[in-house]
Amino acid sequence: MTALTHHGSDREATRTSTRTSLRESLGLPLLPADVVAAYRPRSVELTRRIVERIRAEVAGFAAQGDPKIHLGIDEAIRRAVELFVDTIAGAPTQGTEVFTFYQWVGSYQSTAGLNLDAMRAAHQIATQESWTDLQLAASELGVSAEVVSALGAGLLAYQKRLFEHAVRGFARASARARRDHDEGRAAMLVGLLRGTCPSELVMLAERCSWTLPDEVVVAVTRDTEETTRLASTCTGALSGVQHGRLIVVAAPDVTRALAREVADSTGEAVSLAWSVPPAQTHLACRWASRGLSLLQEGVISTAADGLVEVEQHQDLLCTHADPALRRLLDERELAPLLAQTPKRRMALAETLLLWLQTHHSAPALASELGVHDQTVRHRLRRLRDLFGSRLEDPTQTATLLNALESSMLRWRRAV
Repeated sequence: MTALTHHGSDREATRTSTRTSLRESLGLPLLPADVVAAYRPRSVELTRRIVERIRAEVAGFAAQGDPKIHLGIDEAIRRAVELFVDTIAGAPTQGTEVFTFYQWVGSYQSTAGLNLDAMRAAHQIATQESWTDLQLAASELGVSAEVVSALGAGLLAYQKRLFEHAVRGFARASARARRDHDEGRAAMLVGLLRGTCPSELVMLAERCSWTLPDEVVVAVTRDTEETTRLASTCTGALSGVQHGRLIVVAAPDVTRALAREVADSTGEAVSLAWSVPPAQTHLACRWASRGLSLLQEGVISTAADGLVEVEQHQDLLCTHADPALRRLLDERELAPLLAQTPKRRMALAETLLLWLQTHHSAPALASELGVHDQTVRHRLRRLRDLFGSRLEDPTQTATLLNALESSMLRWRRAV
């Protein structure tokens, strides 16, 4: 049976049903009272046959299944058959109560984990049995072929409407379950990123049916339509967007597999923290986020596979832990160079950095820098004038070296 399209809102459908009787809306003929009275006993047997076939043929409604589902199906079919018989008998029926009950049945089936295939199969069985029984009864009771044809068309329209209401209830419950599931996972992710205590993390995980690993790995990448889509399809991972970046939290193997997929599929670099207990997720997120920032600033580079393992750059994470504070400290240590023009400052800084790293002679420095020996000697004299005895103090030279290493990239961009 093809999918059904609902026309109009539920409110509009309700208003329509109150204006028009069920018999009129289905186009059912009005049968003589004696014919209906003769048929009523058969309707009880019809209900029994439909129920038995559904339990025997539809796996979701098997005899050993959910008792509440059985009671709901039994009651739904009984009510539906009785309503149909009352309608062709001329009772002023609208079907509101039965349609509402079918919505509940559909809703409960969604909650119980059944799918639309089971509902569709049950609906087809009910339609087949009802139509077969109606034809036999009409023949026995002397109903004309024209009336039987009208009854058949009305029956199909009736069964279709019952199924639509069941699907509507199923869809609502499924949407509500998805919303609750998504909200639960979002709460779990927020709890992890806020550093929530372990006992509360366990409760949050239980609420959203997420298996809380012994250790997690956090991945951070740029938030794009494709990276977000890939992350959302990974049921084992929690993901969300924060400050324009996609955050992924999962067990180590899950995070790393997803990170490789994102890097391979989108070309986006992915920063990965090292494994930590779930209660330290907020710290790992900070490290991975900082790693991505350092990548974007050119301080570190990605591996060939597009992944940034921040564990391999812990020294740089420490050096650049607080960019504003780091820049303030660097500028204090390197104040004599800040008074120079950008081009002159860069030349002196490159020479000082190489000298602090190697302590090579002027000719060796000149060879590495690609300038004349005299140029290096002139720069070294100028640096001694600017920094004086600090260049002879090992503690001071170490501080200058750190400050230069964190400042050079910014200065190069300024030249």
